[in-house]
Parts: sequence; C-alpha cells; structure tokens
Amino acid sequence: MNIMNIAGLSLVMALAGHSAAKAQSESDFVAAFSGDWQTLDPAYSDGGACRVSLASEKSGANYALTARNCGGDLAGIGGWGIVGKQLALLGADDQVLARMGGNQIRMSGDTETGKALVFERIRETAVAPARPVNDEECVFYGYTASCAKPEDFVQPESAAPGEAAKASVLVRLNARAEARPDAPIVSTIPANTCVVVDQCTTASDGLWCKAQVASYTGWIPQKAVRQGRWPVLTFAGQCQMVN
Repeated sequence: MNIMNIAGLSLVMALAGHSAAKAQSESDFVAAFSGDWQTLDPAYSDGGACRVSLASEKSGANYALTARNCGGDLAGIGGWGIVGKQLALLGADDQVLARMGGNQIRMSGDTETGKALVFERIRETAVAPARPVNDEECVFYGYTASCAKPEDFVQPESAAPGEAAKASVLVRLNARAEARPDAPIVSTIPANTCVVVDQCTTASDGLWCKAQVASYTGWIPQKAVRQGRWPVLTFAGQCQMVN
C-alpha cells in the first residue's frame, strides 16, 4: 500500500493548480481514505466501539458516512469531507464534529470541543474486535525487569480538586504532535520526568496522553517496544518527583 499522509491535506491540495487537478487530487484522497474505521476510546462509544464507514460517493457537497455505536461528541455523525484543507467528520447540516490528520491506517485529531480522537482502519479480514491493549504476558515497568501491574495502566488523574493530572515518565520518550506513532516528534522527554497531563485517548496500541513539560506539549504513548522485542510501560499515573 502506498501511504498517503495528511497534515491539513497539504499533500493533496498542493496538486490543485487548476480545477481539473483539484478534482483529481480530491478523488485520490477520497479513494485513499474511504472505507471502514473505528475508535476504541470509550468517550465516543454508545453500546460498543464507534465504527464509521466513509463512502466514496458524494452526498450533497460532501461524502456519505454510516455510523454504528457512536456517542459523545460523535453522536449524530453522518458525513465527511474536506473542510479547511482537513478531513472533517460532519453532523447535521454539515456541521463539523471533528478534524483529522494522518494516513490510511490511522488518523488522529480533535473534536470541535477540543477532545482528542483517534480512528484506525478496520482490516477486511478482522473477525473480532481489536485485542485488549494490555493483554501481553508481561509489559515491563520502564527500564526494570519487573512486570507492570494492572493498576499501573490507569489513566493519570488529578490528586485533588483543582490540581492538574500528572504522570511520571519512566523511560526516554518521544513526545509527538499527534496521538499516532508516525506523527512528528515535538521533543524527547528524559526518564524520571514528571509531566502535566492535559487529556488522554485510547487506541489499539493503548493509552496516549497529551503531556506538558517545560514550554512544550506533545502526545506520549503509555506503551512502547524496547530493543524491537520487549513491551514496556513508558509512564505511570503518579509523580514522586517535581520538575
């Protein structure tokens, strides 16, 4: 598969030197991103994982979409299209519900209320929901030889009302511009750093949280693979140290 990345659709719309070129570039984009997608984030679930099918056929000014089990900010989703050089998920009267970027395998973005959202391609051969994200026999706790406990995977929460949620980064970890592995690296966070967590979202590879440290923010995955083989827990939902 040829991977077409979208970052505000700059790759697609850059081809649009005239109307015919624009039509061709939009057609290529629609062909690449149409199909079946799902998000595993329970914030968008209504009775099951939210699944959408992006059609390649026009529906008015945009494109048709069918949805199943979608709730929260995606309740009422019914279309998709290109809005402001981004892939947009649309509701009634073509109201933008979310704006996405990424590639044909995984898209990430935000809803119009500012909540993070990740959609992943549903493979045609899939016969069951995605496997649980924490079901490996052992996910090592940072650089240690000990396995992380179930409670170590809990989403970071504030310790007291009015306090920001925090997490302790256990390994040297890349912070990315979006909640997906191929997103640009914003910065690299040293091990044993306490970061402020703004929000989190769930994908097939586990929890991703938007972390703030020093003067930058970026998305960090809760799990990574060490030496190409060993799954490790990259951060835990508490801090024992202060930056």
